[in-house]
Amino acid sequence: MRSSIVFYRVFLLSALLFVNLISLKASSAEPNIKYAKLSNGLDVYVVQNHRIPAVLHAVIYKVGGMDDPIGKAGLAHYFEHLMFETTGKFTDIEATMSGIGAQFNAFTTKEYTCYYELILNKDLPLAMEVEADRMGNFNVTQDKIDREKNIVLEERKMRYDNHPENLLWEEMNSAFYRNGYGRSVIGWESDIKTYNKDDITKFHDNYYHPGNAILLVVGDVEFNEVVKLAEKKYGEIKAKPVTRHYPSHDQVHNADLSVTLKSTEVKEPMLYFRYRVPLFNDMNEISTVNLAADVLGSGKTSHLYKDLVLDKDVAVEAFAYYSSLAFSDGYVDIGIIPKSGVALDVVEKELESSINDFISSGITDEELQNSKYKYKVAQFDNLSSLSNIAFFYGSKLALDIPFEDIDISYSKVNDINLEDVNSKIHDVFSANKLIGRLLPKGDSNENK
Repeated sequence: MRSSIVFYRVFLLSALLFVNLISLKASSAEPNIKYAKLSNGLDVYVVQNHRIPAVLHAVIYKVGGMDDPIGKAGLAHYFEHLMFETTGKFTDIEATMSGIGAQFNAFTTKEYTCYYELILNKDLPLAMEVEADRMGNFNVTQDKIDREKNIVLEERKMRYDNHPENLLWEEMNSAFYRNGYGRSVIGWESDIKTYNKDDITKFHDNYYHPGNAILLVVGDVEFNEVVKLAEKKYGEIKAKPVTRHYPSHDQVHNADLSVTLKSTEVKEPMLYFRYRVPLFNDMNEISTVNLAADVLGSGKTSHLYKDLVLDKDVAVEAFAYYSSLAFSDGYVDIGIIPKSGVALDVVEKELESSINDFISSGITDEELQNSKYKYKVAQFDNLSSLSNIAFFYGSKLALDIPFEDIDISYSKVNDINLEDVNSKIHDVFSANKLIGRLLPKGDSNENK
């Protein structure tokens, strides 16, 4: 998914500004999306939606947890915190945004960091000015560096150290990936404590500039007006060389892996099977695995639920989830909550048997058609709000997915046939896997 996005460029505004207008045609209900590129490298996407006089303004930087330097795990996430403590023109960003009734926040993923504001359309110039100031005039004092470091350490304790299931996922990622995807996005305590001002300055210089950013505006706006405003607010920020460290292709494991976490905080055990799904360059292949995972473990009509919960009565919950959008290999996670009193090793054997049956029998055409229907209906949620529209597109644009492959209606799933799905089922679930076990410490399940 590292293919370059190729656009037909047309001249607009001046020789310094290239604009490309692209309209999705798969469905009349889909948003009308237009694109421009400023002379300093900033990509501008506008999705017009005139239902209400509001707009979602987002700046997405192509840097995330996978880019953290060795020994500095969590730096991208920590920097997200610091961006609210800049000493530029807006010294109190939260007060500024709250003063106009904005909903605003930020988040960091493995691949990118997003800052967004949901505002009235009349306040778009202010939102742009705030984000442009953070991009071009970032600076923080030592006391704020230290304070945010303590805040992140507390967040680490609340979200991970005090949540055994999150700790297990973190350990599973570390065992599963041998590249940057194996590092914790929130970071580890030993790394967080080492961050210094030199790390912070280099990080901003490398990643927080127009050439490594996407401006995404969704809502009651006009394209030409947004582009002119973006040129005014962001256009003066100097371009810099783009630094993007794509993770090396992850090596295939030649043996099954196992991670077990025991904690006194765990009341009921849990079992995970994780199967590697090779990195795809074609979104149709991703959709094929999505359909397979849906039939396997989505809802009470899925194979796993009917087999392990209803028929064999060894579990109270069974699900499968496909993590697909990444610069590295993805995976299918299967999660099982055993029925009280049933030993985890019994559940593990039954799950192995269920997966083997799934590989050998595959799915039926009726199951495939039902899954396609559910899959497409679920995408209406992507059109339900300005925020959902923005995050749907932003998450894919940040991964350099070719624009023509981003299909909000998922109409392309109609082209996926039964043979494709059953072939993927065999390929994915016949390979080596990672087993994750979450156990109550001292429980009888502990040694089973």
